[in-house]
Amino acid sequence: MNNVVKLRIFGKDYLITTEENESYARKLAAMLNQKLEKTTKGASSMSKLDAAVLVALDCVDEAYKASSNLENIRSQIKKYADEASQASAAADEAKKETAALREQIKKLEKELAVRKALSGNGGNFNGHNGK
Repeated sequence: MNNVVKLRIFGKDYLITTEENESYARKLAAMLNQKLEKTTKGASSMSKLDAAVLVALDCVDEAYKASSNLENIRSQIKKYADEASQASAAADEAKKETAALREQIKKLEKELAVRKALSGNGGNFNGHNGK
């Protein structure tokens, strides 16, 4: 839904149509007015157009840097996601190996129990009673 908002920017009224709510549009206008006032402060001979161009250049610079930072963040997130995926795969492999080793331990324990039972002397295979 489009909203029609009247904004006063740098001493001039503008009627804008926006999909954003009125408070957001007013906030942007206030920020823009602050930037324009800061740019023209102490520069009495600067035209409104020159001030607007300098503020626009500053805004484009901020947007470009934010975009670059966002791309860096996306790249880092992708790297972390890839690393997490690799770690998850390694953990799954370790779980499988652990399960296989546990099974092998169970088999060896059963085999040891059978050998002890067959030897009849509680596991002393060499015929000595340990004394």
